[in-house]
Amino acid sequence: MLRKALLLMMFFAGTAVAESGLDAVKALGQLNGEALACQQMALVDRIRMRIIYEAPKTREVGEAFEAATTERFLALGESKASCSDTKALAERIEQASQTLREVYAEAMGRKP
Repeated sequence: MLRKALLLMMFFAGTAVAESGLDAVKALGQLNGEALACQQMALVDRIRMRIIYEAPKTREVGEAFEAATTERFLALGESKASCSDTKALAERIEQASQTLREVYAEAMGRKP
């Protein structure tokens, strides 16, 4: 009985990490779409490196990142909204990167 309870706790903890992790991946994907639309290629490179080094290499993560990137890129193109200040965008990227790092660090056996 105790073993079953422990397995259920591990499952739900893993599910919470997966959901939080995908939320962080999607946030970086949105920022990537914005950086692409605003031709901030140095920021695009920074985001992609964070995804490569900080997130698990799974189809689900890759698809979530690409879908969020595309969604934001197209939305900015359709709305003709002006681009964010480069420094402000870079700060938002750092915040989202820190969240990603914290969410996946424990799951991947690293320090945040």
